[in-house]
Amino acid sequence: MTLRKLLDTIYVDTDATNGGNHGAIVLDDEILMVDSGMMHTKSLASRQFLESETGLSIKKLIFTHSHSDHVFGAQAFEPVLLISSESTRKNCEGRLKHEWKRNILLERYSQIKGDNPELWDAVQTLSIRLPDITFDDEISLGNNKQITAKTVGGHTSGSAIVICHELSAVFVGDLIFSGQFPYGGDPTCKPDQWIHALQEISSKQYETIIPGHGPVCGQKELDEYIEALKELRFNIKYALETGISIETFIDQNKIPKALKMGFERFGEVTLKHWFEYYT
Repeated sequence: MTLRKLLDTIYVDTDATNGGNHGAIVLDDEILMVDSGMMHTKSLASRQFLESETGLSIKKLIFTHSHSDHVFGAQAFEPVLLISSESTRKNCEGRLKHEWKRNILLERYSQIKGDNPELWDAVQTLSIRLPDITFDDEISLGNNKQITAKTVGGHTSGSAIVICHELSAVFVGDLIFSGQFPYGGDPTCKPDQWIHALQEISSKQYETIIPGHGPVCGQKELDEYIEALKELRFNIKYALETGISIETFIDQNKIPKALKMGFERFGEVTLKHWFEYYT
């Protein structure tokens, strides 16, 4: 169990052993989970720790977006009220009809069962449920409405941030892969909206920023990440104007320095989508 206390009422898991980052906000009479990790078998330990530590129950879980490494762990918190943006629910519905069909999931994850047997075991008993409550723009949570979830889009059409106003902290989901090259290959990803969303977050000057992947960061790291994404966008647009292919783009080392870590994992699929987006 790698969940840790970050601030007075905020807990996070950022060590990458259970998919994407996830965390919790302790309210007056309940616990709100933000994302769930990927393996419900591991996420269960987070639940047990939180409820033992606080003496409260986890009654609500909000998804920042619809990717499996942030939502597949949700069943560990049942019974729970699932919340997401309306677009995230639609994205989940679409995936349940296609890549999240049980036979397709088993076939996909069977290819990595030797390297990640724990994930393979979790998939055997995986149960996926759609969000119960959705919101278009934003929703307030907590007795004193101290938490706001807001749809911003960008990384996916349904990407949302979760703001803890009292502590000047924000969960931004996969809008930030802290210190890493991001996954930007979702079919609904809009790079311009992504950068705009981060600029809006930057304007609020939050003291603590919890990304979807990588270590917790602050204003300096956020602004550096924005500049790196803007540089990547500029380089891609220039490549398209001059007829440079993705392969040449990579060979000519057009990846911003701040995004080089992790490029081998998400680089090609992200570049393919961004090249098509700006074509």
